Amino acid sequence: MKNNRFIFPILFLFLFAAYYTLLKVIPADYNDIHDHAAFARKMCTGEIPYTGNFLVYLLVNVFSFFTAKVTPTEISLCALLAFAGVYRYSLSHQKINNILNPHKFKTENQWVSGLLGLSMLFVFAIPIPSYLSDDHFFYIGNYVPNVWHNSTILFLFPFAMLLFELSYRQLVKYSFKRNVWIFILILLNLVIKPSYFFVFIAVYPIMLLVTYKFKKEFWLSIIPVVIGFFCLILEYWIIYKTTAPSNKEASSVIFMPFYRNPEFADLGLLPVSMAFSLFFPLLYSLLNLPKLVKSNLFWYTFLSFVVSVLIFLFISESGPRASHGNFYWQIVICTWFSFFVSLLSLLKDIKISGFNFKNKLLISLFSIHVVLGIIYFVRILVTGSYY
Repeated sequence: MKNNRFIFPILFLFLFAAYYTLLKVIPADYNDIHDHAAFARKMCTGEIPYTGNFLVYLLVNVFSFFTAKVTPTEISLCALLAFAGVYRYSLSHQKINNILNPHKFKTENQWVSGLLGLSMLFVFAIPIPSYLSDDHFFYIGNYVPNVWHNSTILFLFPFAMLLFELSYRQLVKYSFKRNVWIFILILLNLVIKPSYFFVFIAVYPIMLLVTYKFKKEFWLSIIPVVIGFFCLILEYWIIYKTTAPSNKEASSVIFMPFYRNPEFADLGLLPVSMAFSLFFPLLYSLLNLPKLVKSNLFWYTFLSFVVSVLIFLFISESGPRASHGNFYWQIVICTWFSFFVSLLSLLKDIKISGFNFKNKLLISLFSIHVVLGIIYFVRILVTGSYY
């Protein structure tokens, strides 16, 4: 892994520069990175309390030495996001490298796994039909596996990946020690951003039940989830019941089927946008369905994505937070999982069958998703809009 001595610091500097540039390019009214740095400053001065998902804001203040000044907090936040991006790359690269080089390390394959790991930072939806509309949206109206403008979801990414990975390993082979790590990761997910935990708490128990029935392994593995559920209730109470300003209408979580959330302007186009957004994982699944239906990893990934969409379509917020779109973020994480798991499966297929027509078609389609992600990133820099 000698190349990583150079790749990691270079990638960190690139991501730091990218996030800091985006912070300055995207207008403040539409820039979550700008807002989250401002929240950290207000929490530091006591103007607002630390909320349930406090970790990002606390770390921003720690690494800006509690100055509560604009530039130090913005630099601190962008550095944290760069760290999370490098960590996500490292986890992706390691998984890819384990497939390409299971026993020995070849320089050329190291570069291939490195480039594929890097591609997972850019892979994006094919923006049809949203880009064909009058507004030419790349982001709005799609199921995207990557975003650049929301700091909490960006920082959450590697920890959601670890929770997904360790929980899947628990489905393959039970380990009591792994339960402890899963519990720690549940807590980290909750105090960063609970978006992925919404999905995890619904899907993981189902997978445990199918795998272990009502055996001892099921009951021991469900304990971290149950504790996490009560922690989620506590977080809900802190965010919605104790931190709302007394002079404003309180927000709440409500059941609101098919609410026209700002992320998706036209519900009638959702099936079309889903097909194009997830073209690569969908086509991979269709072409390999007979073997995938026997895979726990496929069902874990598939159910996670389905639940993430159902949460978005049926759960919303009322009050001042109604337009924030906070129940969309789990879709980003689970869409990314769909791409990554499909890519790993494709790499295994290529090792077995080589570059036959089917595998060439799939890797070409994946490349299109990556190129569009790079175009999307450049487009934000040019237009100042992530829409």
